[in-house]
Formats: sequence, structure tokens, C-alpha cells
Amino acid sequence: MKQAYSLKEVAGLLGTTTDSARGLLDLVWGAHRDLFTFQDLVLLRTARGLLERRVSRARIGQALARLRAQATNERPLSSVALQQEGDELVVGVGASRWNAETGQSLLDFQHAPRAATWLKAPAQRDADALFARGVALEADGAPEALRSYTEALAVNPMHADAHVNLGRLLHQRGKHREAEAHYVAALVARPADVTATFNLAVALEDQGRVDEAMERYRDALELDPGCVDACFNLARLYEKKGEKLAALRHLKDYRRLSRGPA
Repeated sequence: MKQAYSLKEVAGLLGTTTDSARGLLDLVWGAHRDLFTFQDLVLLRTARGLLERRVSRARIGQALARLRAQATNERPLSSVALQQEGDELVVGVGASRWNAETGQSLLDFQHAPRAATWLKAPAQRDADALFARGVALEADGAPEALRSYTEALAVNPMHADAHVNLGRLLHQRGKHREAEAHYVAALVARPADVTATFNLAVALEDQGRVDEAMERYRDALELDPGCVDACFNLARLYEKKGEKLAALRHLKDYRRLSRGPA
């Protein structure tokens, strides 16, 4: 997976202009940077989502400044989740949650015992509801599904399923770079997601980045040796590269998996 992206590439992945991306960068880090990881991209999407939910730049900036002061090598700024819950800006690191502006610790109802699952954290509950609404809208053919997934991510930027589904809708619309960003964001949140890995491979292939796509297809097969579509796509790409033996090996796997159990 590509490790560093320029400002221009970040703007493309965020689906915005370089000036808007630079404004987000100034808000998040308060300093100039040249290269960015996808973990950084998740944090930038978080800031953008908060702005879209009408949280003021001043509040976001103050919360991030406080987090920057607390960041360490073991817990960099890009490792924390910042989201809006009611009127509060809440930081999450693992099972720990606290108010980003006051530092006050919060009870983590999301990790409460099974008997108290009805007390699920409001932001997660809201994100899940928005995600479910997006799925229902997709089933009905309504175009508002994309907006619902976007709203779910504004509430919880680490909602892997919303990233996967939003990425797929953008992918279908030919927005391959934006789809790529969401697939990788899904993998940041859930590294062993086979669907996100396979879809990322397709998005890379659609951009002509064949070697990167093949690596992601191989990753999908490591996660799920029964991923028949990854076998077929690898066979096809190896054939195009003139690597006949590798193509034949994956084609045999594809045929075997397609037949199913004897």
C-alpha cells in the first residue's frame, strides 16, 4: 500500500481543491507538511466531517491543538478518533474516551457488558442507524444512499462498513481515487477486511496501477484463500504480463474454487 501522498494527491483523495485541502491541513496540524499517510487522511476526513456537521473551526482547532500537545511517538495524533456526540467533541483511543475540550473522562457504554448493550454510545448508534438507512436506500434504488453513508462517517470516521459501501458507490460512478481513499480508510479501521482489500485492488487496476492491484489481490487471497474473483483477476493480469505459469496456477485455482466441493 502506498505510504505517502502529496498535497495534490490528498486533495484528489478527499475530492476537494488543493486550497481546501491546505485549509484542512492547517486546521489539523497547524504547520506545513509535504507528505501524508492514509492514517493522516482519515484524520483529515474527520476534520472535514466535523466541519460539515457545523462544528466551528475554532472548536475543532482548539481540540486538535490539545491533542497535538498530548501526542507521543507511541500514540500519534493520527491514531485517535475524534467525533461529535451531542454537543461534545469526544476523543477515543482504544477503550478510553474523554471530552476533547475539557479532558474529562467519559464512560464507554460501547464496551459495557452484554446486559447493558442498550446503552451503546450515541455516536456509534447514530452511525449504525445512518449506515442501515444507506443500505435500505440502496435496496430501493434511491440516490440518497451515498449521502447517508457520508453522514455515518461524519459521526464515526472509523465505520469500516460505511467506508466500503461509500467507496463502492463512488467506484461505480467512476470516482476511482475517492473510492480508493474509502477502501483504505476501511482497512485502517478493520485491517483484515477481505471486501475492502479486493475492492481496493479493483480500484487500483481501474487506475492502471497494475502492480499495486496485483499485490492487493494477493492480500485478498491471504485473507480468504477461497476468494474466487481474486484468483480470476490475478490469472488475467499475469497473462497480460506474459507470466504464463503464474497465470495458469491462478486459473487452476479459479476453476477448482468455481466447481465447489466435490
